[in-house]
Amino acid sequence: MDSTLTMLMFGYAFGIPGFITDPVFDTAKNALIHFHCTSATQMDGPAGRRLPFSIRTQSDSERGVSLDVENRIGQVVTCAKFVNLHTMLVSTGRITEITHDELGCRTQFVTEVADARKMFHNWGAGVLKGGTMTLLHRVVFYGDHLQSMKDLGALMGFKVVQEG
Repeated sequence: MDSTLTMLMFGYAFGIPGFITDPVFDTAKNALIHFHCTSATQMDGPAGRRLPFSIRTQSDSERGVSLDVENRIGQVVTCAKFVNLHTMLVSTGRITEITHDELGCRTQFVTEVADARKMFHNWGAGVLKGGTMTLLHRVVFYGDHLQSMKDLGALMGFKVVQEG
């Protein structure tokens, strides 16, 4: 539900879709690796160009279909999750690499972040409690929306916490 609300907020506020992701850290590369088997193909919004994609099987079941979307290298992104109706967790990065690891979901990319180790130790910012699943299903959006999200939070009365 948190991820759905996050996508709705960004969609209404900025007119862009999101990509739900299960991010993992690579502190050696100072990066966050994003992957999942669902992705929009017009990440710039409905009027934007369609990103190249392949139709493949869903990775963990090998049944059904999933899109393997080729996101743009160099693209600045915002990763967010609206938690408990009162806090928006936000971080930004830049796509540096497209990956195709068969152990991961179909759409995959690497984002360089300011400080992956610090981000790892502050993941969830003390707001998220519970098992591993509460830390997953962040949503990635094209563009740097950090300041705009801070402004929206001030207007709507929710807290914005920058992870990392």
